[in-house]
Amino acid sequence: KTALISACARLRVPIVTCGGAAGRKDPTRIVCDDIIKAQEDRLLFWCRKDLRQRYGFPKGPAKFIKATYKPRKWNIFAVYSMEVQKSIKADDAAAVTSSLRTCDGALGTACFVTGTYGFVAAGKVVSMIADDQLVRPRFRGSALVENTQKSSEQKITRNSTTVIAEI
Repeated sequence: KTALISACARLRVPIVTCGGAAGRKDPTRIVCDDIIKAQEDRLLFWCRKDLRQRYGFPKGPAKFIKATYKPRKWNIFAVYSMEVQKSIKADDAAAVTSSLRTCDGALGTACFVTGTYGFVAAGKVVSMIADDQLVRPRFRGSALVENTQKSSEQKITRNSTTVIAEI
């Protein structure tokens, strides 16, 4: 998910992503806003964290500046729910296991909630196209790609040095 978001941001392709729907029951609490404003969504929290750490997206304020800091939008829209996710009890989580699939969880998803996520995302895309206002991502961070290229170049150099030394 973060690799796709980063690639779209790097290429300046407009993107709308969806957060997690597990444990949600109220489709009226679903909103579409910038990914940095997402609340109550662990999936988008981990996506933002990964985008900052691996792909060079900007971090938030230092601890002493939080009161006056206004975060700058990334222009990456995310569909998420403002509903607080239902928590599970430890004994309920242990009781819900399956030998057939590893995606089974104690929270579950409701089809009317996941469908609403898709409709909200599709509505945002259609409105951006119809209004001719495609919102392009603001940041082009790509730390992972640069680090990967550097490490592969170093490996090639090491391997060629080793081969030359053996000859």
